[in-house]
Amino acid sequence: MDHLSGRQGHSPHEVDAGQWVFTGDMQDRGRFDARCAWCRKADLRITFEVRQAVAEPACHVCQVCLGRGTAQVEHDGRVLEGAERSSHVSELVMRLMHRTCRDVLRDLMARSDDPALPEIAVYFDRNLQLSPGHAATLLLALSKSGLDADPAIFQVQLRSTAHRLEFAGLSEREKLALWPVLSPAIRNRLIWLGFAPQRYTTPRQPGARLRPARLPAFS
Repeated sequence: MDHLSGRQGHSPHEVDAGQWVFTGDMQDRGRFDARCAWCRKADLRITFEVRQAVAEPACHVCQVCLGRGTAQVEHDGRVLEGAERSSHVSELVMRLMHRTCRDVLRDLMARSDDPALPEIAVYFDRNLQLSPGHAATLLLALSKSGLDADPAIFQVQLRSTAHRLEFAGLSEREKLALWPVLSPAIRNRLIWLGFAPQRYTTPRQPGARLRPARLPAFS
């Protein structure tokens, strides 16, 4: 079944590629609970609506399946191919993700009187990500708000040494608020550095020294 439409999904191999068209409609409900109607991949945040030329029900598919070229992608009356197609789809995804996060921030500010939230909203609009301190404040407010949004939709800046040290300086409560939204690779790196919440910290070897300026970037 198509996770979003509730109807039977279609395999892209059953028809010619030209019979499938990306309608331009995308869905981002602020949660990672969608499924691709073609490859059956689950836990998706973004899905793309595709439809056959003959009036069959629409399907919602993942970005990987759309990127394979099985469905035609058009823009300004032209069929896009290759790098132009990939760039256009990626731009659509970024715009939708930003809009969804901005909507959550707007709804959160309407429910909370936290004076830090407007500043966080401005920072997010400029950077499309949140610093560890801003993210911790936002996620703690979100957890109290009752809003139906997955906190993992907000990306946290942890590539630079400065941001990692900012994370290290957070309170235990703030670190624990951020921990679930971080990727396993980032969690492991923070554990190795000794920056993780206390319950996850691994003791460093005697004599080991941390050189923040030379730490490798996260993958």
